[in-house]
Amino acid sequence: MLQPLKNVVLAVWMVERFIRLHIAVSRWLWFNVPVIGHAASLLLDRVLLWVYGIDLMSSAVRVHTLSISHPVGILLGGNGIVSRGRVAIMAGVKFVGRSPSDPEYLRRHAERRVFDFGDNVVIGANSVVVGPLDICDNVVVGAMSLVNRSISEPGVYVGVPVRRVKGEPGDEWVAHLAPPAP
Repeated sequence: MLQPLKNVVLAVWMVERFIRLHIAVSRWLWFNVPVIGHAASLLLDRVLLWVYGIDLMSSAVRVHTLSISHPVGILLGGNGIVSRGRVAIMAGVKFVGRSPSDPEYLRRHAERRVFDFGDNVVIGANSVVVGPLDICDNVVVGAMSLVNRSISEPGVYVGVPVRRVKGEPGDEWVAHLAPPAP
């Protein structure tokens, strides 16, 4: 009886869980409540911006398990971030489009799939990710990096623009998150 209440209190108390819960509620409103659902969802998204500094449209975020443990100055926007696995985003990360007239960007933006990530993807603090692009499983992007092309080989990437500097990374940044469905 008390366990469900305890889980709700913990979800609200823990910032990372609260953000995931907030996005889930906002997505539910957007897709399931007629007439006022879109407005309510957009209002909830603004609350995330005011409280945590996360600028996003929850309706465009489809990540199995998203971790934003230090939510300051993060720009996810409405381009569409998709992942079947675990993604960790650190403070100050920006997801932007290459050009508003790029045909590939326009096609993927219409599908809300500008950024497509695998499992165990970590984007380091103050990095900029310029889409459209795909990132495979098991990739860590170091802090203050520029990702301006797709990454198809697992590893640790750093620099402006990013380059691979190390082989297969660990999963310490996403180990606490629920694993993706097989």
